[in-house]
Amino acid sequence: MNKFEGTYQHPLIICKHNLNIKNIDKLGKNLSTLLNFNIEIDDKKSSINKVINNPIGNGNARLIKMQSLILPEKKFHLQLDEIVLFVYSDFIEIKFDITLDYFHLLHLNERSELKKIELLETFFKQLKSLGIDEVHFGIFAEFEKDKGFTYCWKNIYRIMSKYDNYFKLEI
Repeated sequence: MNKFEGTYQHPLIICKHNLNIKNIDKLGKNLSTLLNFNIEIDDKKSSINKVINNPIGNGNARLIKMQSLILPEKKFHLQLDEIVLFVYSDFIEIKFDITLDYFHLLHLNERSELKKIELLETFFKQLKSLGIDEVHFGIFAEFEKDKGFTYCWKNIYRIMSKYDNYFKLEI
């Protein structure tokens, strides 16, 4: 019996990315082009924000540069309508504004219904436009860092994929 089953479990949702994140302006322009969004840039260095307008402009997003002493590997937040992407050097952690349960997501995936939910279907299309083909799901509380851990895709995937409460979704 799975010790987590039958209880609400906050999911850890991640994916690998190949975005160039060295410069916030170039990243903002790239995201604007790929997502067809207007991107508001907040670099935390000045009180003046910059907006990159996309002529198609199917939506709006806010790109915020992060400067954390606790998690220096976390580079940016990309705030979409109901989703926040925490952008690290080579992976993205995904947080939804709505409450999601890992086991509910797992059961939807097992029935091939996960990609049919409108919010997720739209979001997965956005990830695809960023060149992302897979999304990985696990239980946040189960994730335990080992000694010398740094937040990079290799380490996140290595630890997350060894647990029983893990699945990968090709989008």
